[in-house]
Amino acid sequence: MRRFFILLICCLLLTTAVQAAGTVSSLQTDVSVASNGSCQISLVMQLSVTEREDSLHFPLPREARDISLNGSGVRTFHANNARWVDLSAAVYGTGTFPLTIRYSLPDRIVSDKNGLTLQLPLLSGFDHPINSLHFSITLPGAPENQPVFSSTYHPESMETLVDYTVDGPVISGYFTQALNDHESLTMTLPVSGKMFPQTIVKRWSLSNDDLARYGLTFLAIAYWLVFLRCRLPRRVRRVQAPDGITAGELGCCLVGQGVDFPAMVLSWAQMGYLTIHIDRNHRVLLHKGMEMGNERSDFEIRCFKTLFGRRRTVDGSSEHYGRLCRKAAKSVPNAWNYFKKSTGNPLFFRCLAAGIGAFGGISLAKAFAADTLSRVGFSIFLAALGAVLSWLIQAGAKGIHLRKRLDLLLALGSALIWLILGNLVREANVAIYVIVSQIIAGLATAYGGRRTEAGLQIRNEVLGLRRYFKTVSSADIRRITQGNPEYYFHMIPYAVALGVDSSFARHFGDVKLSPCPYLMVDGRQELTPTQWNAHFQQVLKVLDDRQYKKRLEKFLGK
Repeated sequence: MRRFFILLICCLLLTTAVQAAGTVSSLQTDVSVASNGSCQISLVMQLSVTEREDSLHFPLPREARDISLNGSGVRTFHANNARWVDLSAAVYGTGTFPLTIRYSLPDRIVSDKNGLTLQLPLLSGFDHPINSLHFSITLPGAPENQPVFSSTYHPESMETLVDYTVDGPVISGYFTQALNDHESLTMTLPVSGKMFPQTIVKRWSLSNDDLARYGLTFLAIAYWLVFLRCRLPRRVRRVQAPDGITAGELGCCLVGQGVDFPAMVLSWAQMGYLTIHIDRNHRVLLHKGMEMGNERSDFEIRCFKTLFGRRRTVDGSSEHYGRLCRKAAKSVPNAWNYFKKSTGNPLFFRCLAAGIGAFGGISLAKAFAADTLSRVGFSIFLAALGAVLSWLIQAGAKGIHLRKRLDLLLALGSALIWLILGNLVREANVAIYVIVSQIIAGLATAYGGRRTEAGLQIRNEVLGLRRYFKTVSSADIRRITQGNPEYYFHMIPYAVALGVDSSFARHFGDVKLSPCPYLMVDGRQELTPTQWNAHFQQVLKVLDDRQYKKRLEKFLGK
């Protein structure tokens, strides 16, 4: 029994020491609420410290701005949905320290179906107890309703713990008992639009980054209307590929992008200029079949000669192939035939649109950081991140009609990042605005710039061919293949280039096709179109990888 009492006394002494390590003997909270819902708050306290602490921080609402401690700037950080003020500049050693913390809060008016409500946090959960708390809240006018107070420890019985009076526009009072450590307090007051007429005006007011964002939107729209606008697409039904155009050039015709060289190689194979072999090690080997003559374009002849030279076989994963692939991706053959000389530059338009994302990032940075130094750093980082994410969203929307699965995935990931960042700082409207604007910008450049009549016709034919690949009936497939058993192998390069190869293969059903005349696969040769399509995708993956790997190696400095 004696040991028990000794242990009990030690626990009580230890508890007393911990509680006495830091105590707020008095806290006076003065709040001035403006007619636009913003608040200026002053906290005056007496903090008694009996034991030296390595770090001491006071919590404020996460949205707190313009924070000062005893009239000077102070270091803050985010944690646990609060903004913590570092008190080390004013609290050192032990003793009693007078502290004055001033800060501001943005619009605290919440609008819902029941009307307007002022939600005012008075305390955000200090680590130490508070013996006495007085408050004074000055409103733009006399309140018409009674305030309601809520607490972490007393969510339902705060009426008996708060003694307050209402004198015109001022609500003042105090708490009748000491507050525990980590206590949080909030006052909620239903208000009228007469007291806060500027809440409506504020919702329509614009900051500098808002003005820049909307200004760039206007400039981008004006530039598109003046320099890039062309007639809306009209699909022309087509069951065969356009004459004289390889699968790799469909993107050039449709969106004005560079040559898709792997798809061009598939077209050359289908025409008999080369054969493709997938060996047991999953290497893709290109075997030269016959020379390319003047029946093809000068661009194709140059690329074909560069690809093979004096070689009979080229490895699709070699640097020689990858170098040619990257070079071809920068060329748009016959661009003069598709686009007018007076057309604008889609890249410039996309840069204007990406600027919207950059200023959207600055808007989020202001919500993330309160002090000026942190805000500058966040602004630079999020502006750059916002521009990159916006460019990726545009690329995904721009390549919607082509085999751009990676671009689409990156666009979806970028949009998700925007939404996460926007929700973190309660600026989801900014994130949604940026996402929608970038999708529209990508779609606006999905067909390049101003087109000639020939360019309009070829665009409509390519879209018609793509629609045909997606919607052709099984009955039409059976009828066509009766007269042309190799129809699937003739058309699959074009379906691949337009990103609808899987749909096209499914329309053939489970019928077994004879061996492909230009794609050699070790093992069983009679496969269904879906199985053949998997081999074509394997070929494209290898032919694409060399190009993407080189870009990654250059980025990493290898």
